[in-house]
Amino acid sequence: MDTKRLILAIALSMVVIIVYQQLFMPKPKPRPPQTQQEQVAENQVKGEPQWDEKGEKDVTTPADETTPPAKTDQLPDIFSKKKKIKKPEITKTQPEPVKEDIMDQNSKEVVVETELFRAVFINKGAGLKSFILKKYNDDEKNPLDLISSKVNKKFGAVEIYPFYFSPFEDDPEIQEIFLDLNTRKFLYTGGDNLNVNLTGSQEPTKEIVFKYANAARNISVIKTFRFSKSSYVFEVDYQVIIDGQIVEAPIIFGPDLENNVSKSRVMQTTLKLGAFNGQDVSKVTFAGLKTEKKDEGVEEARGTMGSGFHWAAYDTSYFASVIKTRGQIKYMMLKVTPPPIKKDEKVTPILYSYMIVTRPNLVFMGPKDEQILASVEQNYSFTGISEVVNYGWGFIGSIASVMLKGIVFIHGIFPNWGWALVIFTILIKIILFPLTYASSVSMAKMQTLQPKIKAIRKKYKNLKDPDQRRKMNEETMAIYKLEKVNPAGGCLPMLLQMPILIAFFRLLPISINFRHEPWILWITDLSVKDPIYLLPILMGATQIMVSKMSPTSAEGAQQKMMYILPVVFVLLFLNYSAGLNLYWFISNLLQMVQQYFINKKIFKEKKDEDRLKRAQKRKKGGKAK
Repeated sequence: MDTKRLILAIALSMVVIIVYQQLFMPKPKPRPPQTQQEQVAENQVKGEPQWDEKGEKDVTTPADETTPPAKTDQLPDIFSKKKKIKKPEITKTQPEPVKEDIMDQNSKEVVVETELFRAVFINKGAGLKSFILKKYNDDEKNPLDLISSKVNKKFGAVEIYPFYFSPFEDDPEIQEIFLDLNTRKFLYTGGDNLNVNLTGSQEPTKEIVFKYANAARNISVIKTFRFSKSSYVFEVDYQVIIDGQIVEAPIIFGPDLENNVSKSRVMQTTLKLGAFNGQDVSKVTFAGLKTEKKDEGVEEARGTMGSGFHWAAYDTSYFASVIKTRGQIKYMMLKVTPPPIKKDEKVTPILYSYMIVTRPNLVFMGPKDEQILASVEQNYSFTGISEVVNYGWGFIGSIASVMLKGIVFIHGIFPNWGWALVIFTILIKIILFPLTYASSVSMAKMQTLQPKIKAIRKKYKNLKDPDQRRKMNEETMAIYKLEKVNPAGGCLPMLLQMPILIAFFRLLPISINFRHEPWILWITDLSVKDPIYLLPILMGATQIMVSKMSPTSAEGAQQKMMYILPVVFVLLFLNYSAGLNLYWFISNLLQMVQQYFINKKIFKEKKDEDRLKRAQKRKKGGKAK
């Protein structure tokens, strides 16, 4: 029976590990990539496009020969293909053709300051260059910029900033137009007022507008961004008119999120694309996409999520850019392998991941904080945006969410997330006490019965005989019934505690509440590993003590296995968050205290019972004489 229980305990431990790894490192299968059409050129000619007599243009002309891109910022030129592109025909009967050019001759940056962020827009392509969250820092303690520094890299001469038009279109003619628009200097309608400040402003909202028009090509574009002074949500509105027709132009967001991420937090910055349909969130993990070779040193993966969703999210564990849309949601990932500097040098590929969205409306760029997201959902009718925080499968996720609310409540009283976690762990232990007590008592009683169980086993040595095996089982169960012991009583409470344990594993490394939050002394960030590995070692040591104090009849190899498992857990959790190891360590300490009193009570009762039986025997023996 002990062997079976030990095997069951090991199996349960392995289930926890496997489920935990699956929850933390999901590898969803991406949708099959769309058929790749040949990518074609951008218009890189400074000023007006040059068309030949046949109405065709060579798109391999450099964008600006006088100012070539710096080599450090230049990636493989994946857009220059020597292919002639037909000039779009202008319908002579089309209403109200573009009469004059609207553009700027100079590059400008427009800075938007709110109480929560500082955004920098450029008039070249009317894109977003920087988005700094004022209340958060990166892992180097600099203000956190959600726009990755990889945005400064160029594919040849092509730059791709967030809110540019997608250069990855299948239609070569449309792709060429979008590439050209992304190089144009839009006219900022705010004149010389390049600093739009909402902090302390009497106006609750402000907007910035960029315009561009090309009479020769009969194209006009307007992009509008509207901001509130105390919200992470802003509105995006734009219109592209070509030959009098409104074109559904997709915008792009990428190539990454966050900057200066420490090596300890790599797992928490896995970039994902999600789309919410009202019930579930469909997900794609960019790093898990299957790629195809596109060019020398460049591989790509592309696909579509479809349309009709409520929003598309480009997110990591802690931060997200969520775009409210009912339009088409696509993705593109480029894996670029730089040439080695030295011969036989192993080069790590760099991922450039993009979300492509049509008909965007509202945009949330900020922390994945449950309270903030709930407020956004209510105030902006941003349906289901809270679902961007994922603590795991439905039941597990619900438990984790409830536990977080409890920890947040305690933090309101004790403003230290480490101590809030410790106090919450104590409360959880108190709530689970009936289960753990029942488990410990059952195991202790089972140990007291071991001499009788061994005597029965010794009595029936030939277990190959079905009759002897049946009789042995019957006598064993009779003893359990007589002593009122449930042989499964020690395992069932453990199973009932599993969901809470898994929910903790899922919650602590994901909740932004623990990011950059200290506990005591050397623990300066609960969301990353213990820098000196003391907590996981203490966790393993206390786990061994719990195993040693817990009643068991295991001997030899079985007993050694009970001490080996905690060592395995230490090795597995060395690099997991300090908060997770803190929870487990405190939980083990409480279990040791509980086990001490249970052992004292059970074995005292056993001694009293044995003493009473001996007294009764002596009394009966006296009478017999």
